Amino acid sequence: MKSVPTRALSAMAAVALLAVGGCGPEKPQETAIPIDRLDVGNYPTAPRQFGGAKNIDQARLVAAERLADAVPPPVDIDRRFVVGAPFVASVWIDPIASLGKIMKINRFAEAAPDFVAGVTSFGSTEKFNHGMDLLNAVMIFPDERRAAEAAAALERVDFEANNRNTPVSIPKYPGAHAHWWPEAQSIGSWFATGKYVVYTWMYDYAKIFLKKVDQPELIGMVEKSLDAVVPAISAHPPIRTEQPAEVQVDRDGLLARTLPRPREDDWLNPPGVYEGRTALLFDDSPAKSRKPLTDAGVDRFTSDGAQVFRARDAAAARALRAERGGLSKKFKSAASPRNLPGAQCIEYIGREQAVIRFYCSVAYDRYAAFSWSNQLLDAQQRISAQYALLAHAG
Repeated sequence: MKSVPTRALSAMAAVALLAVGGCGPEKPQETAIPIDRLDVGNYPTAPRQFGGAKNIDQARLVAAERLADAVPPPVDIDRRFVVGAPFVASVWIDPIASLGKIMKINRFAEAAPDFVAGVTSFGSTEKFNHGMDLLNAVMIFPDERRAAEAAAALERVDFEANNRNTPVSIPKYPGAHAHWWPEAQSIGSWFATGKYVVYTWMYDYAKIFLKKVDQPELIGMVEKSLDAVVPAISAHPPIRTEQPAEVQVDRDGLLARTLPRPREDDWLNPPGVYEGRTALLFDDSPAKSRKPLTDAGVDRFTSDGAQVFRARDAAAARALRAERGGLSKKFKSAASPRNLPGAQCIEYIGREQAVIRFYCSVAYDRYAAFSWSNQLLDAQQRISAQYALLAHAG
């Protein structure tokens, strides 16, 4: 384990800042918007067609996306973890996108040659490395034997990454392979359960700064985390990926309704469609976002070139758009897109670095959609194209 994770804010993490927005003045939604008068730039406005996965890697990513629906965010494990994941991929097939942010992964392929896909949930008690971090990475393997072998091997290569790691047992989970730093408040555990391996990592910046070490707290946190994660994923058998064409990429046609991402954008997570509550895995402020998502009855969420939430009904979608896309102390109003008065755009004026500047939002029927860009016109064109997509899909 590294002493300090490398953190990089991505476009997906930046857009999660919308979750902390307050409820700005709601603009009346036009009942009939002339789609051909919208400024959509070069963005597509026709729904895409999805079928089976095009190749094994896409099938693996879909398997991870489906698993994500079962993995609890840290705030569901312990209410102190109110800050979400700004720097690690939540859905991945390349460990560098997730585990590579907190540990050495140069021997990952050696230790886990049969790895299929992974889901990471990450939470902090404070921003900017001022509190405690908790990460759970759930990895899929073809069968129980290879999952058990990978858990032992991954612990071995992780343990050997430096000469300060010391073995430690997890009494409630004797099958776990774990180690900690005696001089630091940090622990890592690898536990195989069925076809899954759960990597649990905890790092307490506050205690390390104060030069305090509490091994029972570390072990207790691993046990508490596994108590939540293991039953949740055990009830979710992984989908088979051996025949990619049989793995359906879209669900309920929602990804077809979502703006595709431009090639030039920087992304952590692949395009995907999830259950509504899974949006918290991607959210920078999951504790604050839970209530508006629940109140709106969100049952589906997509992430691609925009974020789209399917709410209970049209009124709930409008309320969610206003809540997540509204004004707050960190945002000021920006011009709405041309000929789309029901949309609202805002500009970030806070002090955080590497945050995307402009965000736009709109509601259509039971869908609430959000776009973002460092250029206002681009953000406006994206949300206009997203609106047209929703209208064309019906």
